[in-house]
Amino acid sequence: MTIQAADVVLIRMQFHQASGSKVRPALVLLDTGDQDFVAAPVTSQSRLSDFDFAINDWRAAGLNVPSSARIHKLTVLAKTDIISRLGTVSDADRRRLAEFLCRIFCPGKETTQLQ
Repeated sequence: MTIQAADVVLIRMQFHQASGSKVRPALVLLDTGDQDFVAAPVTSQSRLSDFDFAINDWRAAGLNVPSSARIHKLTVLAKTDIISRLGTVSDADRRRLAEFLCRIFCPGKETTQLQ
């Protein structure tokens, strides 16, 4: 399966402190072409922290309900655990996401486009 930054995928996530897994959506932030990718988990819970990124065009992203990406919970996931690609965040959300990531990881730097 080919994925790219700003895709939303449905993935089987392994539990950290117990056996088993759960199927959850995740927002792809980086795919370097190997067997893993960097993603942020997606939740439908109300905003819990300043690091939760609201996906405004959640339907375009393939989500069933209003959702946010938990940017402070980045994780490396195996592509083999992807069940399906749900969609891609809209261009407007992609621009907002790039600005959001820059505010968090590059304070004081000029915003770049997420590609």
